Amino acid sequence: MTGSADLSGLGSRSSTAWMTAATLPWHCRGMTSRPPVPAAALVVLVAGGLAPASQAAGASDGYAAYVACSYKASAKPAHECKLSESKAAFFVSTKRDATYKVCVKFPSKKQRLCASAQDAPEDKVQFVSIATADVGVHKVKWYVGGKKVASWRLEVTEG
Repeated sequence: MTGSADLSGLGSRSSTAWMTAATLPWHCRGMTSRPPVPAAALVVLVAGGLAPASQAAGASDGYAAYVACSYKASAKPAHECKLSESKAAFFVSTKRDATYKVCVKFPSKKQRLCASAQDAPEDKVQFVSIATADVGVHKVKWYVGGKKVASWRLEVTEG
């Protein structure tokens, strides 16, 4: 993991990554316990390693995208995660460097939450953390150049 930024603008408007003391990881702020997670948030994280192309699904045109119940680059795609598990939207551009946007429609929100202008170097696994306190169906969509390149349905269950 090389960095994180809280992208908490609700709606389909563009959000840009920013870093302040409030958005630094909790352990970097001298805190001894994790702060409460907002009901819905997207946090940008970068995973090292090569893309598990054989595992990725739901994408086209040289892109692979999926959701997993982990932040590890080796995480397997999942359509169901427990509320207590980590959840992340993974993206890989297999043919070229790309800039993508990922949006999540949370069950309790009327509008989706998007993380825009995410860099995806060729064949590098990138992901955006999905922080949620909601049980139910979360719909995830990825866009490159304004075109939808992938979508995923994630059911978050109690536990």
